[in-house]
Amino acid sequence: MSRKKEKRPKTEAQIVAQESMIPSIAAKAFRDAYNVALSKGQSVLVVRAGQLMKVSNAETVILRSVETYGTIKAGTRLKVKKTRDGEFVPLKQA
Repeated sequence: MSRKKEKRPKTEAQIVAQESMIPSIAAKAFRDAYNVALSKGQSVLVVRAGQLMKVSNAETVILRSVETYGTIKAGTRLKVKKTRDGEFVPLKQA
């Protein structure tokens, strides 16, 4: 005999409620990872006001400006190639 109870299937409302919490959980995870990296003396790359910045406890360095890529539909896959100078260049939509 099994002691495990049979799990009832989740209702649509329960699924929607759980899925609605995903953005806040993801935001907290990113914030925590950012804080942990800085507390360990590492640096983090962030984009603020259209500028790519390297942030650490000691300094904030602006690396370059970041432009918007354009309008991309959800689910679009891009192929990206890294050039010799370290820049990433979008090749084409997959």
